[in-house]
Amino acid sequence: MSDKQNTHSSAAGLSLTRLQSEALLEVSGPDAVNFLHNQASCDIRQLNTGRACYGSFCNPQGRVLADFIALAVTADTLLLRLQRDILARTLESLGRFAVFSKVTLRDATEDWQLLGLQGENWQAALREHVAEIPEDALDWTAAPGTLLLRPTTDPQALELWVRVAAEGALAEALMTQSTSQPDEEKWQAANLRQGIARLQATTSGEFLPQQLNYDLCGHINFRKGCYPGQEVIARMHYKGKAKRRMLLMTLPADANLQAGAPVYRAGQDQAAGAVINTALASDEERLVLVTTTATAAEDGLYTAPEASVPLQVLTLPYSVPFG
Repeated sequence: MSDKQNTHSSAAGLSLTRLQSEALLEVSGPDAVNFLHNQASCDIRQLNTGRACYGSFCNPQGRVLADFIALAVTADTLLLRLQRDILARTLESLGRFAVFSKVTLRDATEDWQLLGLQGENWQAALREHVAEIPEDALDWTAAPGTLLLRPTTDPQALELWVRVAAEGALAEALMTQSTSQPDEEKWQAANLRQGIARLQATTSGEFLPQQLNYDLCGHINFRKGCYPGQEVIARMHYKGKAKRRMLLMTLPADANLQAGAPVYRAGQDQAAGAVINTALASDEERLVLVTTTATAAEDGLYTAPEASVPLQVLTLPYSVPFG
């Protein structure tokens, strides 16, 4: 797909967007599954054909270094989709452990084109070209040269991972059916509405999984064996309470909040929470995922201690229990 085709679209409301902020990490070799299973918070061994999973890598203190979606393309080759700006440090971190296993780690981003398909009619558009489409969140199917993944419960969103060497028919056909302007930020805003936090360079290593709702979204398997940070994470789950949780909030589009930025109670200089992700939902509205306490959210949060913009809490598609 050419750059020209990426700058405009040509079923109603359908858009196909390059996901420039995403990357793919390939893990392959005889020990690939066991290696990842021992490093990740999820149960990699439960992956099977047609099913992906959320997961995270944590440091020994239980802080999340990276989040990902993983799927097994073969018995000994897995692909992990994560944010591009933390790929290099994730490769470096995993590489320190990979020397003890028969496993190869590499940046596979250049081998694939990652696309986001959005709209009410994406299923109908796809059925014209492929025999099987993924039905539920984290289901995936394969078409010639392309993997199709439902990344969240959003019924209007699908990811396409297109092999660069085989790029062509499906992506080009969907582009010609598309009528909405491609916009990665609006794709990200739709992801925020699902309450799935994404770790970036500015937030990597700062938060426990529970502060990102990862225990609520399926990133953590509390029945699996050890992995870095497991003791801290399990202790909070079984013996402690998560006093900080992540909430979806909204504020005017022109409010300049970035990932990692603090938010405040009115008139108080001490930060009462932090922004995890932010994206423009429209010309008027910005969405943010904020980790904070129940009390702070009830009192009201602002972008600065004095004379600042208030954040309004929105409903997530799952319940959020505070400790």
